[in-house]
Amino acid sequence: MSAPVVQGLSSLGSQAGQYARRQANTWRDRLLTTDKSRRRAQIVQTSFAVHRPVWVTAGGAAYTTAAAALLTLRYMKRLR
Repeated sequence: MSAPVVQGLSSLGSQAGQYARRQANTWRDRLLTTDKSRRRAQIVQTSFAVHRPVWVTAGGAAYTTAAAALLTLRYMKRLR
């Protein structure tokens, strides 16, 4: 007999919690998403798009350097 009452109360609490979370998310979005932050995000996104070849080249160089260092250490191990 008390189970439906408890279920009703718990569902009421979860609905209130969902509403509060939605309201908190709305306020957070309004406070954190300003025109300045949008412009900054667009600049960063554009910068990464423009400099993609540079990042790819840097990644390849880092990989090549690490591979060369590993091969050098393996070779030096055999010199004993």
